[in-house]
Amino acid sequence: MKKVLLMAIALFALGFANAQDMRFGVKAGLMISSYDQFAVDNDYGNYDYYNIYNSYYYGNGSNKSNVGIYVGGLVDFALVDKFRLQPELTLSVVPGDHGYVAIGVPVLAKYSFFDKFYAMAGPGLNYAVNADDDQFSPSFDIGASYDLMQDFYVEVRGDISLGGYLGSNIHAGVGYRF
Repeated sequence: MKKVLLMAIALFALGFANAQDMRFGVKAGLMISSYDQFAVDNDYGNYDYYNIYNSYYYGNGSNKSNVGIYVGGLVDFALVDKFRLQPELTLSVVPGDHGYVAIGVPVLAKYSFFDKFYAMAGPGLNYAVNADDDQFSPSFDIGASYDLMQDFYVEVRGDISLGGYLGSNIHAGVGYRF
């Protein structure tokens, strides 16, 4: 299994090396997270909640939002005419007593509808560094970016949690491509 994984990583890296239009970049911004440490899946598709005294009460969802920051790096390269691929590595921090630290690896396909505007979507895998269990949380990311100048861009993106420890997030930030 390790050999297969190493071979896949090597082929992925070789694909990056052969890309003609490849740019590295950095990004940072604010995020709003729906993460709630008290949520527990109740086998009915709903979430139940515990308060700080471990007293149980039933709820169909939490309206609690947490504000945090994210920073990361990316590789952006052209696939065909208007399509691009953008794998990323991000670090997300939601501060506070009930916050979290997570590492995210989304792989986004980008499509240019018109000059400087991109719609993007793709899978992501998030790892909660400070979690006790269920540390991996898959997500589906969808959003848009706009190139302000040749190297600077702004983006708005949501990642929809597909289960696991972390909730869904909304990201708004800026980036720079080298």
